[in-house]
Amino acid sequence: DINISTAILPAFDENPAATKRKKTTKKRFPKSFQALLEDPVNSPDVTQYNTAQVPVSRLPARNFCSVCGYRACYKCIVCGTKYCCIKCGETHTETRCLKWA
Repeated sequence: DINISTAILPAFDENPAATKRKKTTKKRFPKSFQALLEDPVNSPDVTQYNTAQVPVSRLPARNFCSVCGYRACYKCIVCGTKYCCIKCGETHTETRCLKWA
């Protein structure tokens, strides 16, 4: 007869209904975004979405090219629009400069 080790065989329970767990789903967002905006919170410690503010930056404002969006180093003499290189400056002068407006 065959000798089979019990370590290899899985353990089966006599009463499988007793070991089943009820699946619970966690509600991540019980309220909609609109409901959260309209929900009044009386605590002054809580910052709401509508009243959140960022302090003024200590760094200087960044300048971007009006043609391509890269960092701008130059400024149009006529209208003051910023651009990054000679090619973008020529494109600005030919098509976007406000000197003719």
